[in-house]
Amino acid sequence: MHQEHSPPRFYSFRYCYSMKHVSFLLVFLLALLSAGGLCAQSAELQALHVEGRYLCLPDGTPINLHGFGQTYSPWFNEQGRGWGWSYNTDDCLRYNQGLIDKILDAGWEMRWLRLHMDPYWSNEPGVSTTGENDISAFRLTRFKKYLDEVFVPMAEYAISHGLYVVMRPPGVCPKDIFIGGEYQKYLLTVWGVVASHEKLRNNPAVMFELANEPVNIMGTNGTIGSSGDAHAEACSQFFQAIVDSIRSCGADNILWVPGLGYQSQYAGYVKYPIQGDNIGYAVHCYPGWYGSDSESDSGSAEQGVVTKGAGYLEFQSGWNAQVAPVAEIAPILITEMDWAPQKYNASWGKATTGTAGGVGFGANFRYIMDRTGNVSWMLFTGPELLAKYDDSLPDGQTFLTDPEACARPCYRWFKEYADPNWQFEDTLAIRTLSFPGSDALFNPSIWEKGSFDASTGCLITGQYGFGGWNFPLGIDLSEWKYLVVVMRQPAASSSWSFRLFDENNYWTGCYQNDFGRAERCVVPLHKMYRAGTNVAVDPSHIYIAGFWSYGNTPIYIDHLYLTNNDDYSEPEGLETVSADPIAEPCYYTLQGFPVKHPQAGGIYIKASRRTTVK
Repeated sequence: MHQEHSPPRFYSFRYCYSMKHVSFLLVFLLALLSAGGLCAQSAELQALHVEGRYLCLPDGTPINLHGFGQTYSPWFNEQGRGWGWSYNTDDCLRYNQGLIDKILDAGWEMRWLRLHMDPYWSNEPGVSTTGENDISAFRLTRFKKYLDEVFVPMAEYAISHGLYVVMRPPGVCPKDIFIGGEYQKYLLTVWGVVASHEKLRNNPAVMFELANEPVNIMGTNGTIGSSGDAHAEACSQFFQAIVDSIRSCGADNILWVPGLGYQSQYAGYVKYPIQGDNIGYAVHCYPGWYGSDSESDSGSAEQGVVTKGAGYLEFQSGWNAQVAPVAEIAPILITEMDWAPQKYNASWGKATTGTAGGVGFGANFRYIMDRTGNVSWMLFTGPELLAKYDDSLPDGQTFLTDPEACARPCYRWFKEYADPNWQFEDTLAIRTLSFPGSDALFNPSIWEKGSFDASTGCLITGQYGFGGWNFPLGIDLSEWKYLVVVMRQPAASSSWSFRLFDENNYWTGCYQNDFGRAERCVVPLHKMYRAGTNVAVDPSHIYIAGFWSYGNTPIYIDHLYLTNNDDYSEPEGLETVSADPIAEPCYYTLQGFPVKHPQAGGIYIKASRRTTVK
């Protein structure tokens, strides 16, 4: 998504691991002779660091990693069929290390492992809990014991097999978290132990994901939520404290910070970034999230509604609104993602691969991640399934052979990424409707499933639907008097209205202009009021703009422009284009607002660095 950046040449591991199955034995034998333990085993893995918006090798070469995850509990190890229901660490290690062997032997080009320090080991046996978000059974002595006996040995084994390791704390966040609350204290305790461990602290192959799926937080304004400015500020403060605590242990490991909304809300980190070095953001992405295609509710996210039939535009628009802003300033790590048709009952996400630029989840996911340019990601499918994959089998109607399920395409995509000559080439010529002064992507399905044809300007919303633009950081229109929408022809129905929201919430009040069959809609930006009230709408921070209708009748939009002319005419020399190729965000104000036309002498953020425009 970052055309303003020079396309980086990404590093391939194939040079280092073209004979990995021969070298692994040598590495293992050397490790047995080394008193340094894990550090000696990780000698072949170069130390990574964060540089601007990229994860980089020591020489500054950007790198994106692709991998899988493991959870060490009987339930997640084939519901007890993997190594039984016991606390026998040897059985657990034997089974899970065997899966790593089988996955690599199957030819998967894996480069990292998400390691869940599952609460099965740290919870006191026999103490009843309400789920993984219940920390009442956590016992520090058990955590320390099994950190040494299960989690560190698994990390050592993964690293000796050429995998970077991202460690995740036990369990998941409760629905509501609080600065200074019990869950934050719990995370501080866990990371204090992990970051101080002699085999983990500053290990070049070990990274930390600070928490799993925070949902809501008590904001700085005293309200519980996930999407407001006060919640973004509080979220940053919550995780900054954990970052600072880890750094106070002398640990400079790369840290991956989660967002609210089950790890889907990140735009607020542009305004309230985590301070410090080696910081990235850990994101989850499932079918139905960010407006993507889905066969059913993906099961955990607030936005996990059915979006069957959604295409690229909806997905890209949601990604742009919720994640892309922070991807401009830091690397992204997708720590949960998979998909497959629901009939297989073998994946968390229920969707098809589809086609990039069209309908479907998988192909659009890959395209958007590659286009963003700094996203590492993983396949959250059960490792016992990945271990059984056989690429020599013909396409079929099973989870492991169906190209519409994640295993087959991801296996082949990972092969492509491992090729030292691979480089992303944007072959899609997607065109869309531009909003003046912004690079936001037009989304015909902000509410209900709609469609938009950029060649004709034809928008059809779903029933009581809304199509338009999201500006996650707000857009400032206050220097202009009027926003003008020009139609290509009068609408067939008088039900259409143009709406502007000065809060980042579709369900708040908004300015509403019922233009009906008019050929032009004029918005007086400094005389806007929420429909039916005398509450002014502030043009200095507009978050949502677009078109509402009862649905299923077309409107033909030509273009929009901003003007200060009282006859509503277009300013001379101002470029107005009705169907632009998708443009990319380039400059942001220091407060995080996107700027399409930066002023000379102004100070902005570009490519994660402060820049003065000359």
